[in-house]
Amino acid sequence: MLAKMRKSKGFTLVELMIVVAIIGVLASVAVPYYQKYIQKSRLTSLVFPGVHAIESSLATCFSIEPVLPFPTGATFMVMAGDANTKYFTPSPSGSTVNFTITAPGETNALHALDGMTLTAHPITAPGKIIGWQLSGSLATNLGLAGER
Repeated sequence: MLAKMRKSKGFTLVELMIVVAIIGVLASVAVPYYQKYIQKSRLTSLVFPGVHAIESSLATCFSIEPVLPFPTGATFMVMAGDANTKYFTPSPSGSTVNFTITAPGETNALHALDGMTLTAHPITAPGKIIGWQLSGSLATNLGLAGER
């Protein structure tokens, strides 16, 4: 007697290997974008509030006395006194302000960005600052370069 052929139920090894290869390709593309997204969100939550506080102080100072370059030394540090500068070091340089990321320990959330610099240059109108132009290694790496 002839044995009846049973219908195959399931996947072959080749089909499973193709699915695994497709998932690997998708993961190799998605993981770097995800890591950049995480870095950008950490920067937004830990650094930008302090940067905005310093930018606001400089804008207020500029609206009272519209003169560039920005103050330096002790005057600048008084203006930056309200900002939480735990994760960055601000330094004025003429009409720009440089913010250098400082990661105090390896467990720090911003360790991957340690040493990168964000430069903020004011966009002025008569008597006021109307925006900031961002540049520097940090702005380029995370796609923040340009006006805001």
